[in-house]
Amino acid sequence: MKSFRTCHLCHCFKIIASKNMSVSVDGSNVVPEHLSNLAKQLNVKSPVLSKVVNNHQEKLKFYPESRWLVLFEYLTQYDFKTSELLEMIDSNPDILGINRQDLQKCMIAWTNFSFDDKKLRQLIVSQPSCLLLNDKEILSRIPKLLSYVGNKQNRLLELISYSPNILFDNWKYIESKLDYILLNMELGPTQFVTTSVMSSTLFDLKCRHTFLIKLGMYKPRDPKANPNQITGNPSLKKIIETSDKQFAVKVAGVTAEEFFVFKKIFKKQLDEENDEDSDEPEYYSDDD
Repeated sequence: MKSFRTCHLCHCFKIIASKNMSVSVDGSNVVPEHLSNLAKQLNVKSPVLSKVVNNHQEKLKFYPESRWLVLFEYLTQYDFKTSELLEMIDSNPDILGINRQDLQKCMIAWTNFSFDDKKLRQLIVSQPSCLLLNDKEILSRIPKLLSYVGNKQNRLLELISYSPNILFDNWKYIESKLDYILLNMELGPTQFVTTSVMSSTLFDLKCRHTFLIKLGMYKPRDPKANPNQITGNPSLKKIIETSDKQFAVKVAGVTAEEFFVFKKIFKKQLDEENDEDSDEPEYYSDDD
């Protein structure tokens, strides 16, 4: 394990912090010297680094130069490009708070599941929050999720890319949504992994599905049919990736008012049937 020595740039970052990271480029597009020096060490373009720092002045002032060096030094060993690492920090500055030991454990846990290297990198670049999990959380959650997608690694990476919350949300709640999709809606993994359904509420999913059933627009699947086979039912994308009004008019073919009335009645019914679960904040949609 390499040890990283704090260089003279730590002094520069202390100056930055004391000035609330006010490092905007002046009218002549000259990047401050302290950022130019850091950019050279990170092997990134100075203007790009300056822009990222400016975007997150309040958060980045808490992270010393050594955290940047640790992150770049370690992840480039996994073939992350320096431009990708800057993109990740710009997307989620909190990853600079990860120390080297935790970062190492996290990456070892991710690679433990033999994901395609390139696809795993693409996932982490698009969803840097994957690095915020500890190794125990990864080793516990990934096998459970794999069992719902036919133990197909690429499918799971797709699902996480659309709904990274499945790594962090309460497992019982995630399991309830997955069971509903597979058992009640009779959909196979290929029909939901490329949707944001796992980012929606269980209430919205149940409500819209039930509404379509009552309208005769969502019919049971032939028991002999392949669960991944496309049916004549509305796609999951159309059902869940639409606003209430769009769903009512374009998917269900009714007025928005009709669906709003049904939604209120349905919520009341669930409240009465599941009174003991009605205090779960994630179960219901915020929409009226």
